[in-house]
Amino acid sequence: MKRSSVILTTIICFAIQFCIAQQTSQPENANELDKSIFLEGGFNLSVPVHIQMYRSHRAGIGINIRAAKKISKKTELGIRAEYDYRFARNMSPDLSDIQSPFDEIKKRALYKNFGLFAVKPNLQFYFRRQWFLGFETGVGYAISDENSSIGMGFVSEYSGDARFGWCSGINLGKYFSYGEKTRHIGISLNLTNYVLKGHAENILGLKFNYCFTK
Repeated sequence: MKRSSVILTTIICFAIQFCIAQQTSQPENANELDKSIFLEGGFNLSVPVHIQMYRSHRAGIGINIRAAKKISKKTELGIRAEYDYRFARNMSPDLSDIQSPFDEIKKRALYKNFGLFAVKPNLQFYFRRQWFLGFETGVGYAISDENSSIGMGFVSEYSGDARFGWCSGINLGKYFSYGEKTRHIGISLNLTNYVLKGHAENILGLKFNYCFTK
């Protein structure tokens, strides 16, 4: 919905402003920055939080990988690629009011699994004790098991071809470490959405990532 997109955008703007204010109070020497590329990857677990999709779909599972580089002592700029596969409820569609072949595809797709692939540039801020706050936005591509050409077109507000859309998200999490490695496992709570034609489908989930580099 437009309202949820506006709220998410407002939260992102205020949070970025807060994070920048926190960091500008600490002078930095750019020569001390770690120039290496940070790489992490893992799996996702999520559930839809929008009422319409929650009626037809339940849990989703996926994978993600992120590469990033420090632009300041407490800020990273990176890019994330992820794929989520969402499972439909075990229900049969009502085909009694079908008026066209495409109507039948939409009805059947409403209760079929679908996948969502997304690529999103990412900005991540770090706080004390390895807590972090991240923001990302990019493009998503949806594929329905019923028909690859419909994407998420089974959602009534999309009503048709809905393969490509905007994907954005907010991540709040913490890295855990042991030994000499500063980061080993990252766990984060994520609120993400898929936006098309002024309508947003929202998903809440957890990411469990392994850090391949320090």
